[in-house]
Amino acid sequence: MIKNNHGDRQFWDETLETMPREQIREIQFTKLKKQVKYNYDNSIFYQRKFDAAGLKPGDIKTWDDFKKIPYMDKNEHRAAQDESLERFGHPYGMLACAPRDKIVRLSATSGTTGTPTLYMLTKNDIKVLNNLHARKYWRIGLRPGDTVIVAFALSMFAGGVPCVDALWDYGMCVAPVGAEARTRRLLEFAALTKPTVLFCTPSMVEHLGEQCEVILGKPASTLGIKYLLCGGEPGAGMPEFKQRVEKMFGAQMYDMLGSVQTLHAISCGNSTYRGMHFLSEDYCILELLDPETGQVLEFTDGVTGEYVFTYLDWEGTPFLRYRMGDIMQVHTGQCECGWPGMRLKLIGRTDDMLIVKGINIYPSAIKNILESFSPRVTGAFRIILDRPGHQVNPPLRLKVEHAPGLEKQQITDLKNEIEQYMSETARVRPEITFIPPFTLERSEHKTRYIEVE
Repeated sequence: MIKNNHGDRQFWDETLETMPREQIREIQFTKLKKQVKYNYDNSIFYQRKFDAAGLKPGDIKTWDDFKKIPYMDKNEHRAAQDESLERFGHPYGMLACAPRDKIVRLSATSGTTGTPTLYMLTKNDIKVLNNLHARKYWRIGLRPGDTVIVAFALSMFAGGVPCVDALWDYGMCVAPVGAEARTRRLLEFAALTKPTVLFCTPSMVEHLGEQCEVILGKPASTLGIKYLLCGGEPGAGMPEFKQRVEKMFGAQMYDMLGSVQTLHAISCGNSTYRGMHFLSEDYCILELLDPETGQVLEFTDGVTGEYVFTYLDWEGTPFLRYRMGDIMQVHTGQCECGWPGMRLKLIGRTDDMLIVKGINIYPSAIKNILESFSPRVTGAFRIILDRPGHQVNPPLRLKVEHAPGLEKQQITDLKNEIEQYMSETARVRPEITFIPPFTLERSEHKTRYIEVE
């Protein structure tokens, strides 16, 4: 367990977390050269990838040289896993850089967009991860001895057991109930253990807040939870959603990023959401790309693109220039909270992007707009498509739950208001069908907002 010798200072690792970015970049590049050589020397996948690009580790001498390293994506990741199984009879052969006897943990993505992709970790990797998690927890005021209910899915999910381990290592008292336990058991354990922290997806925290009075006979605000730590999907960064759920629980909501990857960030908790503070640059190189051209974008305030990350100081599966398929916005200006560094906002997945008459729109943007009409809507909705794919035959059809107690004319007026507002702000005019409250299924994992008829 990490020893608490940090006193009352604001940062877990004050030297690195407050270091000027120019110095951080020097540290990054020193680590990068070692990481590139390590990958090439120990991974068939990276040997093949570098050789195909006509590169050797010694060729990476500048940041411009770094951009010559080919990207990797989940399709390549899955193909490497399949080849490993076919050639070696196990998943380690192509991607893993550490020998099998040094791999002590396997984690995986949720697999919502295909076969789960594996992450392989050594004891060194777990130590790095736990340190990065500790930076997040310390920064927002969590301290050893706090009790936390973990309501992320635990079974192989990257945000499950790895986060439980990091919380334990930090010194928190953990109740790893898990999303698999379902709503009633989660709420009963929250009432029994009196946690100060709830750790889960935004859709789960909303669902638990809605069901608390139904199941326990009392509002969520009576549970005594003070911190809502959310990740895995958009929501915690949406102002109206954040305010509504915080009021439900009488707690502060934090948006966070990072589980088994070295890209870690957390929001500062200001009443106005200002993004997640990036606090792991010494272990992660972050890039933004134009998703169509693949061109690297300069970090300027408000720039938006597909994010790419490179692991540093990693042994198991240290990915180089990995494209996750997520769209991110970066803010470089100083946050009012006084914390240093860039701030990150997740916009949505490239897979979920919809194109309506040439206009790009993401489910997260639609959710954000609908939340602004609370309390006249519950916030639950679905996008109804007549075929899979990005192109939408107009109009964009939405099923939206109205709030309890609305009369027919109020629903008609609300429909007209939302359709007009979306037309003006998102430049997409939807066709909304209102349905009664709590008609749509509440997810205990990640919410799938798109349905194909």
